[in-house]
Amino acid sequence: MNDDSLSDLFTRIRNAHLVGHPTVQVPFSSTNKSILDILVRHGFIQHLEQNQQFLVTFKSNFRELQRVSRPGCRIYVSAQNIPRGGILFLSTSKGIISDREARFLNLGGEILGYIS
Repeated sequence: MNDDSLSDLFTRIRNAHLVGHPTVQVPFSSTNKSILDILVRHGFIQHLEQNQQFLVTFKSNFRELQRVSRPGCRIYVSAQNIPRGGILFLSTSKGIISDREARFLNLGGEILGYIS
């Protein structure tokens, strides 16, 4: 059993994309849903279907999908120091949001990962 569902999500999406599969199934969790919703809003995912698992259909290419903050090494950033380049996934007091939303709301938080 994988204790880190976010790393599992990133790995499943990255591996399916690298092999060329048009869709991938990922386990259901509220954290995964928040990350997938951000990917839909930014155009990386064409279709998201939810049953007991998510069925993700890819829309566009991406170069990199990485986990930044890990269970053993958390990485936090203030609103003024949010790095640019790609889309960052931040866990804030307002939930999991993208770096653009965090800058707009002037919120810092834990950097969960990024896609570029």
